[in-house]
Amino acid sequence: MKKGSETKVIKRSEINFNPINPKSHTDEEIRLQKNDIRRVGFLGGVVWNEATQNLIDGHRRVKALDLLHKYDGTPDTDYEIKVEAVDFDDKTEKEQLTYMALQNSKADYNLVARYINDIDYKKVGISDEDMEAILKLQDDTASAIAQETMDDLEDLFVRHDEPVTELKKAESTTAEIQKQLDEKPKMTKEQVKAEKQHCTDVASKSQEELDNYIIIDFASIEEKVTLCELLGITPQNNMRISGEQILNIVE
Repeated sequence: MKKGSETKVIKRSEINFNPINPKSHTDEEIRLQKNDIRRVGFLGGVVWNEATQNLIDGHRRVKALDLLHKYDGTPDTDYEIKVEAVDFDDKTEKEQLTYMALQNSKADYNLVARYINDIDYKKVGISDEDMEAILKLQDDTASAIAQETMDDLEDLFVRHDEPVTELKKAESTTAEIQKQLDEKPKMTKEQVKAEKQHCTDVASKSQEELDNYIIIDFASIEEKVTLCELLGITPQNNMRISGEQILNIVE
């Protein structure tokens, strides 16, 4: 058995769908894959065992390409396809077929929620039901980001007349967020729209709060001490100075 793969271009007629493939794909999933290939081109990802001519990974991609090329198994509709060719025995083929099928886990919606507004979710196969879940998580994510940012700023700038304290952060795990999500009732389209607007408002408010800050970086401790003397305050390791104090000096 030879390790690794070699990129090759072969004829579609040389490929067999693996008879024991543990993954199944709906017609809708294959249609979405076809539309994606039509939009951005074929990006590879097909693993083919040269020893048996069976697919190890990429069944949905090949089925989508068959639709695009109108392949019916005859020489007239045969086409070329790029594959990652391997040379595995029967046992290794079955092991890799199973491994690759089990590794195709569902995406982490907590991460998708951070950029969902930048993409067309229908083009990537996200259902309306999944979109509702993502929008709920997006609201939680935006709030968490805003709070974490404010907490970080509090760590850096502590009021000169207050002691420095350790701020404790409570971070929700994916499982906890999903549990809360499952306990919530299904949203109507109007509620989904309202949730999305609320998330936008939260992010906007957070940005407005951050816009109120100015960070001053001193080249030396002496420069910091000089500013503190002008303001009439005692220098400390971590400090937060109000804008009012600065304006009083300037005026």
